[in-house]
Amino acid sequence: MSATLQTILEHPDFPQRLAWWREDFGPEQAIIKEGDNARDLYLIERGVLRVNKDVEVTEERHMQSGLLELSAGDVFGELNLFGKATRSASVVAMTQGVLVHIDGNELAEFMDQHIELGYALLKEFFNRHAVALGYSNQRYSTIYARQLRQDDER
Repeated sequence: MSATLQTILEHPDFPQRLAWWREDFGPEQAIIKEGDNARDLYLIERGVLRVNKDVEVTEERHMQSGLLELSAGDVFGELNLFGKATRSASVVAMTQGVLVHIDGNELAEFMDQHIELGYALLKEFFNRHAVALGYSNQRYSTIYARQLRQDDER
C-alpha cells in the first residue's frame, strides 16, 4: 500500500465509515463493472482480483480478456477520481478477501484541503501509471512485431 494513502486513511479529517470502510468480497464477485460511472477507489487488504476488459471479437461475439491480477496492497479505481469518464475495465474477485472502499468525492475534497498529501498521492498514482504504460507499450510492440513477422511469412 502507498504510504501516503495509509497516512490519509489514518488522518482524523478522513474518518472511517464516512470517507472509507472495509468490505468483504467473495469469489467471482464484481467490484467494478466496465462502463459504470463512479469515482470511488479501492485498496485490497486481502485476496486476489482480476482486471477484465470486454473485447469485441465480432459484432455477435465478445470475450473478457484478463489484463492483470491485483492482490494485497494494490489500489484500483483511481482513474475516475477527477474525471467524468466511465470505468475502463471490470474488476472481479478471484478469491475471498477484504478491501477498503474509499469514497471518491470525500477523497477529492480531502486532497483539496490537504494539498501536500493530495500532491503526494497524485504523484504516487502518476508514477505507478507511468510504469504500467511503459509495460503496456512493450506488450503492444511485441504483439505488433509478431503480427508483422506472420504477415511477412505469408
